[in-house]
Amino acid sequence: MAFAADLSVPNYTKAPVPAAQAFNWTGCYVGAEGGGNWGRSEQIAATGPTAGTSITGGFDLSGGIAGGTVGCNYQMSSFVVGIENDYSWTNKKGSAPDQPPFNAGATSSTSENWIDTLRGRVGYSWDRYLLYVTGGGAWAGTDVNVTRLVSVTDSQTRTGWVAGVGGEWAAWTGPWGALTLKLEYLHADFGSQQYINPPVVNPGGTIDTRNVKLTDDMVRVGANLKFNWGGPVVAKY
Repeated sequence: MAFAADLSVPNYTKAPVPAAQAFNWTGCYVGAEGGGNWGRSEQIAATGPTAGTSITGGFDLSGGIAGGTVGCNYQMSSFVVGIENDYSWTNKKGSAPDQPPFNAGATSSTSENWIDTLRGRVGYSWDRYLLYVTGGGAWAGTDVNVTRLVSVTDSQTRTGWVAGVGGEWAAWTGPWGALTLKLEYLHADFGSQQYINPPVVNPGGTIDTRNVKLTDDMVRVGANLKFNWGGPVVAKY
C-alpha cells in the first residue's frame, strides 16, 4: 500500500519575469526650446586715420531665445551620434556710448533678431539618460545701430561656428516613440564683420565704417518628440 508521504510532489517553476527593454535613442525628432542668450560685442573703426581704434570698447549683450528643433540620432551600443538643426527668435541686444576721439554723445548698439545652428552631436547613453557634445555652423540676423541726432542702422546676416554640451532624458515612452527633455549650453562666435560702408554724414557728424565683433552664449531647455526606428538596444534583467 502506498502512503501519502511516498507520493511524488510535482515541481512547479515560476514563469520568468519579462525582460525590461533598454531605451533606444535611434530615431528622428521635432521639438521646441527656449532660454537665455548673452554675449559680447565691440565696434572698431575700419577706415580713415582712426582705423583700428575701438569706437565703443567691449560691451555686453543679453536677451531671451525661443524656437524649434529638428534632428535625428543613431545609437551604436551605448554611443549615440546625430545631427540637429534649430532656428530661434532672440531679442539679444547691447549698447555703449562712443569713446573719444569719436562723436561725443553718440550711442552704438549691436543686436540679434534670430539665430540658426546646424550641428553634429556625439554622446554616451545610460538607458534613458544621454550626455553629449555638439558643434557645427551658426548664422544670425543682426543690426548695428548708431544714434547721434539721427539714427543709422545696417542689417546683415552673420556666419560663424558653434559648440557646446548638453544632457537629455527620456521622460516618457510609448509605442510610437518618446518625449525627451534636455538642458543645453552653446557658445557661438561670429568673428568680425564690417557695417556702415561707406561712412554716413549726418547733422551730428560722420558715422564711421566699423568692424563689429560678436559672440553668443546660450543656455536652453527643450522638449522633443522622438519617433521610433526599431526595437530596443538590449534587454535588461
